[in-house]
Amino acid sequence: MKRNKNIYAVIIAGGRGKRFWPKSRSKTPKQTLKLMGRRSLIQETVGRIKPLVSNDRIYVITNKEQLNSVKGELPFITNIIAEPIAKNTAAACGLAAMIIKKRDPLGIMVVLPSDHLIRKKEQFIEALATGIEVAKASNALVTIGVKPTFPATGYGYLRIDTSGQFKIKGPGLKTRVHRVKGFVEKPNFQTAIRFLKERRYYWNSGIFIWRASSILESIKEHLPRLYLGLQLISPSIGHFGFYNKLKDIYRHFEEISIDYGVLEKEKRIFAVEGKFCWDDLGSWNSLARHLKLDADGNIIIGSYKGIDTKDSVVVSEKGLIATIGISDIVIVREGDCVLVCSRRRAQDVKTLVNLLKSEREFERYL
Repeated sequence: MKRNKNIYAVIIAGGRGKRFWPKSRSKTPKQTLKLMGRRSLIQETVGRIKPLVSNDRIYVITNKEQLNSVKGELPFITNIIAEPIAKNTAAACGLAAMIIKKRDPLGIMVVLPSDHLIRKKEQFIEALATGIEVAKASNALVTIGVKPTFPATGYGYLRIDTSGQFKIKGPGLKTRVHRVKGFVEKPNFQTAIRFLKERRYYWNSGIFIWRASSILESIKEHLPRLYLGLQLISPSIGHFGFYNKLKDIYRHFEEISIDYGVLEKEKRIFAVEGKFCWDDLGSWNSLARHLKLDADGNIIIGSYKGIDTKDSVVVSEKGLIATIGISDIVIVREGDCVLVCSRRRAQDVKTLVNLLKSEREFERYL
């Protein structure tokens, strides 16, 4: 697909990635980590979108704590906006939409998480191109759904209408498009198995496409307080004093995701089937799906030596980790912290981080 002057990428980069602690911390968040190669996750995200947009049409929404680390990863991107306080994705998407609409009333946003793994880049661009055409033709809100390949309990799902497909014209556009009938929260294992068998559920990738004007209309309807605040911010966009105005208004916004606040209440939502490899890399366990295992089923990053150690994740960028007689364990050494946990409890690292945050003596480790 050729670059279109009305297309803008919005990369949401304000998350912490708490489940990747202790590598992911307030000033070195998950999106800046090099978990899968030589480039950080956010560098990979920007690289994937380049066929569609030039650098000056890429907007990155982060927060003041992470601003310097994100700028360090993306020195060639000038449109990096720091939220004064994290308010989840509804505020971030709304702010980006207001900025883009002011620049280009016909602007179409491709909203991307900054910290996901995506492979099969041609299929990824094909899905985005189809989503862009749907957004143009219908003024609807579009999400990219990924067909499940295993019964995942860590992802949200989209329930789609399989009775018919949205007809879209365009050269080389062969990707399926369905109306979304509902959003489903992370299921238990038995429900996830049923979703896999029924074939009318997609994983919710968190990738969205819409006109800036369309999402603002939806925010106006479903989150009127947020919309009013954005209207108050709008006159200062592009002018001196923008960040002061942002600070004054932003603290009053409700902390809510775009999914909960808008998408689950909307009826005009379509899902484009993404035929690419996708993973939100939700915990240390997820690395086992993508990195090479040793002869004992271990994921090893860094210096390690072990005896009778199986099915474990061991990460140590500096210094040696040595183990004897363990299995199904996550061990991560980073700076002044060491994490040891059962692989079955890897999702609970986020709970541990929240516990550390609640006690002042441990805040310096976050």
